[in-house]
Amino acid sequence: MEHLYISTIFAGALVCLLSSILLFARRKSGERSRVILAIIVFFSVLNYIPRFIALTNGYEPEFAVSAKPLLIANFMVISYIMYPIEVILPGWLNFSRIVKLYAFWLILLFVYIYTIYAGVQYTPYSSIPEMFAQAEKFEVWFRLLLCLFLLTPGLFVIFIYYVKHHNNTDSVWLKKYATAFYINIIAFVLVLIFKEPLLHILYYYVSVGCSLYIVYMELFDRLLVKKVKNKQTDVEASQEEISSVLETASLESQKSELTKRLDAYMHKNSAWRDPNLSLTRLASYLYTNRTTLAQAMHDSGYENYINYINKLRIDDFLRHIESGQSSNYQEAFFFVGFRSRSTALRNFKKYTGTIPSDYFKGDSC
Repeated sequence: MEHLYISTIFAGALVCLLSSILLFARRKSGERSRVILAIIVFFSVLNYIPRFIALTNGYEPEFAVSAKPLLIANFMVISYIMYPIEVILPGWLNFSRIVKLYAFWLILLFVYIYTIYAGVQYTPYSSIPEMFAQAEKFEVWFRLLLCLFLLTPGLFVIFIYYVKHHNNTDSVWLKKYATAFYINIIAFVLVLIFKEPLLHILYYYVSVGCSLYIVYMELFDRLLVKKVKNKQTDVEASQEEISSVLETASLESQKSELTKRLDAYMHKNSAWRDPNLSLTRLASYLYTNRTTLAQAMHDSGYENYINYINKLRIDDFLRHIESGQSSNYQEAFFFVGFRSRSTALRNFKKYTGTIPSDYFKGDSC
């Protein structure tokens, strides 16, 4: 049984490592979902290796209900939430939001480290039922809290459905992902409750299997399945040609949708009037990333973000002057978002071919 346990852990680490490399190798420009998933799967490798080394050297690894493995398990659960959030809201995750996502886990980690330095002894229980008899002890109820925290990620489903109008995929994929996600969690909870060695071995097969299924969906299912249902294709065309056409159509559809969202947001909020507006901030407001947004602007005929935002400011400036809302060019330039007169004049001449006084036939600043 021990040799089977060791070989299972080794196989699990190897499979996760290869899956992580494959995801990273097939990452797409402007998308972070595969990179994030690759990192998450690689975390599993880092989790399996110490356990494998301990077993091969004759040491007994820590029980699953020990504080450190529970903290690692909670870290993995939270990490697996990041991936669907990135899929649904590309670019929404930034450093501050990631820190907020891990905030409660970081508090628990700090409490654990503090108690270790304070001399708290964590009794090596082998299952949750064994701990109930000593539930009044801090080191017991702290671990029970960690066990309970494993189940809280169910809230992420509510979050995703709440923002589904920004959905970058379909609900079928989401249901499949949630199913694999919860199977993995339930299997781990069973390991915490029962101390049967065979159950622990089976858990690794379930966990690796769920990870592989999620990787498979990202590589072959998420962006293609829905499109296949709606696309009329030649029955004799090769599968490779069909996939190429569908993926291109998917990307074009996403660009078109992003362009509409960009146009609607900018004109609804007159966002160009904010002199501090940057490509990064604008991408965050639209739940995408800098690369994808810049590409959408380029596809709309603008060389880059600077040209895009300055063109909107000049158009707004022209409307402002022509409508009689202001007769002072400098005030109007600052009103539409320019920081300096020289920058405004340079862009005005670039888009109109002349200076304001000539354009408006003799009006002066």
